[in-house]
Amino acid sequence: MLVAIHKAWHDKRDPELEVYREILKYNNIDFIDVDSSDVDFWDKIKNVDLFLYKWGHIDNQRQTALTILPVIENAMGINCYPTIATSWHYDDKVRQYLLLKEYGFPIIQSWIFWDKNKALEWSKETKYPIVFKLAKGSGSLNVKLIHSQSEAAAIINRMFGKGVYQEKMGFFNNLKIRNYNPEKISRYYGIKFRNFMQGKDTSNFWQVSKNYVLFQKFLPGNEYDTRVQVTGRRAYAFRRFNRPNDFRASGSNNWDLDRSKIDMEMVKIALDCSKKLEFQSMAYDFIYDENKKPQIIEISYCYGDYPEFSTGYWDEELNWHDGRYVPQYLELMDALKLPDLKQPPDIQVDSPYQKATIKSNQ
Repeated sequence: MLVAIHKAWHDKRDPELEVYREILKYNNIDFIDVDSSDVDFWDKIKNVDLFLYKWGHIDNQRQTALTILPVIENAMGINCYPTIATSWHYDDKVRQYLLLKEYGFPIIQSWIFWDKNKALEWSKETKYPIVFKLAKGSGSLNVKLIHSQSEAAAIINRMFGKGVYQEKMGFFNNLKIRNYNPEKISRYYGIKFRNFMQGKDTSNFWQVSKNYVLFQKFLPGNEYDTRVQVTGRRAYAFRRFNRPNDFRASGSNNWDLDRSKIDMEMVKIALDCSKKLEFQSMAYDFIYDENKKPQIIEISYCYGDYPEFSTGYWDEELNWHDGRYVPQYLELMDALKLPDLKQPPDIQVDSPYQKATIKSNQ
């Protein structure tokens, strides 16, 4: 058995990939590191049993993954993680909304326009506030609350004009999503300045978003969202609390791991969605509507490796299984069809999510 692991970054190591390697080594499974920029890449992967490319939301990786994965999975018939079914809609809230809406899953009502004039006409009639989002972005990076028609019109005109780059939603928005933390803010702008002085890209997000606009219904009264992570037929969940004086929870790193407080209807919906749409792995973010019914905000196959499955998981019958399971272990077990795969007992993850504030433990 042979696994090919595609490089995530060209100029630095990815600690998440190290976890896959450690699991494969522990189980005596051969693997090779590959890079699709190498001239012999396509020869190297011809006979592998699994092609693994854990691509993230930065523009370089997105561009590469959406180009090579359809060829590797469909044309070459190679088993992949992630599959196209799992990842074609990753980091694209427009695709996610249309997909889940078509299958009848409870995703928050959204309005998507590819025509400027129709968007402007709609903005005159809709009820405010509403939420504006770019299709791309994580950690609440490209999310703003719109309070009036004039604000909506300004966003529409910009989206159908020069467009918007990720991370350029306004200086004060950047401060707010970093919780006004001086250390985070200094690091963010310091890295940009260093890269500029060294002649490197100052941002991983170089693709402009334009000629569409996405608005989402604002559902007030939610002090937290619930993240449900499903891998295969296993689910784990925790609550993420909003930033101070903000409606956004993603990226707050303020969590509650008490599973007794989880709405199990959300877990059922997530398990059902992953099964029906054949997702290998998927994180679902939920809040409540006016009637206290769960609504999906967005989904993501790629997620932080902590604290997901840190204390156990629910199976399809919602029975709880105690234990610590790193996501990479469960992903490899399913992708390689090896139910007896072993997780190294002392395996560690190197994740910035471990610096989160944990409100309570199980």
